[in-house]
Amino acid sequence: MTVHIDENLVQDDDGAVSCRHCDAALGVAQQPLRDARVRESDPRTAGPSVRADSGHFADRPVVLRQTFCPGCLTLLQSEIVPGDEPSGRTRSVVSR
Repeated sequence: MTVHIDENLVQDDDGAVSCRHCDAALGVAQQPLRDARVRESDPRTAGPSVRADSGHFADRPVVLRQTFCPGCLTLLQSEIVPGDEPSGRTRSVVSR
């Protein structure tokens, strides 16, 4: 049975996570976005509501980190975070 994680991700019976749009492999239940593609850019590229220079409110460089499907480039996750930190958003689809 396939489990729909969200509008972009599915998990197969064996725990493999893939894109709902193109079936590209993305990871496993414990690390569902392990094989996704990540792009980091200036946070102001996120859109018109993000205009301020991050130096006004942060003591470290801040980046817009976007995670994409490697097959069809569907955007899976976006976050504005300090560039020297790993993703603050974690996902796990393991049942307890």
